[in-house]
Amino acid sequence: MLFSVSLVSAIEPMNLRTIEEIKSVNPSDVANLGFGVYQVSAQYNLGSYHEGEWMGFENKKCDDLKFGAVWVEFSWERPETDVILIDGAGNERKIYLPASTSAENSTYGEYYWIAEDGSSYYANSNHGHGWPDLTYQQALTSEHLARDSLSPEQKNPSEEEPLECGVSGENTIKVKGQLVDQMTNEPISNAELNSAYEFSPERVVTDENGNFEFTVSSEFTGAYTFYVDCYGWSGNIALQKDYELWKDGQLQQSYNFALIKEKFDSKPSVIDISGKNEIDIGKVYAYPSADVSIQSDIDASFNVMYKYKNSEGYNGGGNSNFRSEHYSSNALPLNYEVYIQFEDETGKEYKSSVYTTPSNAKCGIISLEYFNGESDWSVLSEVEPTETSGPIEIEIPEVVEEENPEAVSRLCLGCFKDNLCYPLGYRKGNEYCSDSKTFISQLGADSTCDNNFECSSNVCVSGECISESFIKKILNWFKKLFG
Repeated sequence: MLFSVSLVSAIEPMNLRTIEEIKSVNPSDVANLGFGVYQVSAQYNLGSYHEGEWMGFENKKCDDLKFGAVWVEFSWERPETDVILIDGAGNERKIYLPASTSAENSTYGEYYWIAEDGSSYYANSNHGHGWPDLTYQQALTSEHLARDSLSPEQKNPSEEEPLECGVSGENTIKVKGQLVDQMTNEPISNAELNSAYEFSPERVVTDENGNFEFTVSSEFTGAYTFYVDCYGWSGNIALQKDYELWKDGQLQQSYNFALIKEKFDSKPSVIDISGKNEIDIGKVYAYPSADVSIQSDIDASFNVMYKYKNSEGYNGGGNSNFRSEHYSSNALPLNYEVYIQFEDETGKEYKSSVYTTPSNAKCGIISLEYFNGESDWSVLSEVEPTETSGPIEIEIPEVVEEENPEAVSRLCLGCFKDNLCYPLGYRKGNEYCSDSKTFISQLGADSTCDNNFECSSNVCVSGECISESFIKKILNWFKKLFG
């Protein structure tokens, strides 16, 4: 008996880590051509090409320099397009894209996975505009071929493009400064620096005086910001080459290399850092804020609208989900007039009353109850129970516990349980409220301790829990002695 075996050879994807340059695009005037690698996202993590100009994503952090399969997106209608690029290792790679179809009512472009020979394959199973629903393993089959390669002999390089990142060498700038509260001018500690761009050392956190220091490349543009509870994303610092300052349509000043410090509801300050390898930028400001908790009788999206004091208009974040309860961290700047704008699924809009966030609500939660068109604003403030006060009742909306459990810890300066805030050291059953703001089991005999309440016998002597049986023996001895 004869058996027929059908062998299917796997199609290898084109693998890249970075694109050094786009050598040519034919036709050259195509627009909105985006390149990505590893995983499809809304961001072109390799760069984009637009009518003759290549905009590469340079100076990325090591964690973002992924090596993997290449995908391409076209947003506008265009004919068949040939691309020749140079990868980060200096290899020439060719990509062949099909003519695009009409977008009609779709808000998405057309996505393609690229094979190692440069052939393109549809990343969407409908073979048209739409968010990709095929992995490269699923897409790289004859069924989804969009355009065949004109260079079938093209293969991936034998060696993976090396990972080169980090900030070092002569072309660097050391940036020093101090992060402070914009309202009080007090230093902010434990704020962590974040950026999609490379900086050194790998982790930068402000010290107890708010001071920070980090090094960046002097060859690239980049944006850097700090994050810390009660302020959110603050203290924005940007480095930009060929920066121009305009006012009323007139060019005021140009900079070869500028450092821009942003400040909430204020004009940014610009520093010329051309030719410098170290700079102290002084104070960088973070504006304090409060969280917002919203409960209403309508399923709606919401937007926070706070009114600027030093410029025209409103601003604020929000949530597009249609729900009756919402929670947003660091959403309300202190001492600003705010209101909440709702919109239900039919497009009908609702507006809360205007509320001025209290200056002392930093780290707190502003609660809005919006029912029958009426607004009830209140502040959930810190509660610090003591041995004298005992447990204090504290009402925290369910949405707060679900969305941000850490906010509960900020409000209850003790242990929160069953709507009560217990003081540190409080004993409940065989547990006690610990410094970690949670109830934990008391310790047994001979365990190391610091306080009586840590021990099941409630007696800690010379750093050791005494057993209950030993205490009973001592009591019995005293009874016999004085009995």
